[in-house]
Amino acid sequence: MNREEILKGSALVIVAHPDDETIWMGGTIMKNPQVDWTIFSICRKSDPDRMPKFMKVAERYGAKALIEDVEDDGKMGVQRSVPVIRDLILSAVKKQKFDFLFTHGRNGEYGHSRHKGVHLAVRELVKGGNLNIGRTLFFNYKKISQEKFSQVTFKRNSTWLVRLTKEEAAAKKDVMIGYYGFDKDGIDANLCTNPEAFIEFRY
Repeated sequence: MNREEILKGSALVIVAHPDDETIWMGGTIMKNPQVDWTIFSICRKSDPDRMPKFMKVAERYGAKALIEDVEDDGKMGVQRSVPVIRDLILSAVKKQKFDFLFTHGRNGEYGHSRHKGVHLAVRELVKGGNLNIGRTLFFNYKKISQEKFSQVTFKRNSTWLVRLTKEEAAAKKDVMIGYYGFDKDGIDANLCTNPEAFIEFRY
């Protein structure tokens, strides 16, 4: 595993839902205010609760926010979702250049179908040369139990590990509680990872 790297330039974060940017890499975003961040949530644009909270979180991070409205009730399977997500990304991002792209891992972190769809769509776009990206990194976590919403830990093959101080980890959890409104002892707030883990996409 490589030590944490210093980020420079611009970075695009593509996630399935508002809060994924915080759970999986909120510390990395907060530790790198010098980066020009864009955070793109594929779901929940029409959600009267989550959408405005997401916009406030992006403002907290000093990031540009993009959000779309892919179906998120489990009616659309992973494979069916991929072309829908792919087309939305192409429409929103076009050929804008980013030095880094961060997104979900192949396993969807804890297996979420929309996370998996985002991963596959991004992987297809990057491999096909359809996005102007310098380096692509996938979240790199595994469940610690077989429970549906098990907590996760980093995989040992991670390219980057971003270790958070006690204060940084608390600030990340505070976004989940203070901005998104999750219970401090609930599943969502306690999914917050430390260290944050990424594996670089090499193809």
